[in-house]
Amino acid sequence: MYASLKLLALGLGHLSDRTVTQVAHGISIAVFDILRLRRKLVLDNLAIAFPEKTEEERIHIGRQSVFNFTLTMMEFLRSGQVDIAKNVRIDGANHLKAALQKGHGVYILCFHMGNWEAMGAAINRHFVPAHVLVKRVGSSSVNRFVEDIRDKIRFLAVKRQKKGDGFRAIAEILKRGEIVGFVMDQARPGEPRIDFFGHPAKTNTSLAAIWRRLPAPIVPAWIERHQLGHHTLRLFPELTVEATDNEASDILALSAYFNQVIASHVAQRPDLYFWMHNRWKD
Repeated sequence: MYASLKLLALGLGHLSDRTVTQVAHGISIAVFDILRLRRKLVLDNLAIAFPEKTEEERIHIGRQSVFNFTLTMMEFLRSGQVDIAKNVRIDGANHLKAALQKGHGVYILCFHMGNWEAMGAAINRHFVPAHVLVKRVGSSSVNRFVEDIRDKIRFLAVKRQKKGDGFRAIAEILKRGEIVGFVMDQARPGEPRIDFFGHPAKTNTSLAAIWRRLPAPIVPAWIERHQLGHHTLRLFPELTVEATDNEASDILALSAYFNQVIASHVAQRPDLYFWMHNRWKD
C-alpha cells in the first residue's frame, strides 16, 4: 500500500491543476451521485444542521462537500511535489500574533473545514511551530505514508505512545510559547452529548479539560478554498473563556461554547465542511 500511494502521489504531482480539478469532479460525482457512498449520511447530517434549507440546496451542498474533500485529498497527495502552503493568504494574522505575545502559547480551535493540512503547514511557515493532535490514519503503511508527507510539509503532529503523553507534550509546547491545534469536531466513545447545530452530539471535551489545567489563549481558525491549491487562512479573535470552581460544569459549558463557535463558522461555508462523519450517531 505504501508503494502504491507513493506512485499515485507521483502521478498526481505531474498533472496540471486543471486536470486534477476535472478528475476530482469526476470522482465526486461517482461517489455522491452514482455509487451514493455515504450520501444518505451526508444529507441526514445536513438536514439536522440546516433544516431551513430545501432538499435541493442540501444536495448541492453535499455534492460540493464531497468535491472539496476530494480536492483536499489530492492536494495532500501532491504536496510532496507541489508546495501545499505556497498560495495560502492569511486573514486575521493580528489575532494570532496578539495571543502569542501573551507568552503562554496558544490553542487553535480547528475543525474539518477546507484543507486542514494546508492550514497546519501555513501556520508553521508564518508564525511559530504548531503541533496538532491527530489520530492514526488507516493501516500502518497508510499511516507511514501520511506521516512522511506531513514531515515534508512541516505539519507537526503530537506524538502519543501511551496515556499521558499528549498532556505532557502539550505542557511543553505551551511552555515554549508555541501552538497546539485541537481538532474537536469528531465524536469520541464515552463522551457526553452536547448541543451542536441544535441537536445533542457526542463531543470531544479534551480541549476544555486540558485548558482548565493548562490555560492559554484559544483562537478559532479555518481555511477557505478558492480553487485547487489556493486558500485563505482565516484567524479570529481570541475566545473569552473563564473557569469556576466546578470542573465538571466548566468542561461541559466550555465544550458547548466551542461547539457553538464551530457551528457558526461552518454555517458560513458548509460546502467546505466534512459532512461524511456521523457526528450525531446513536
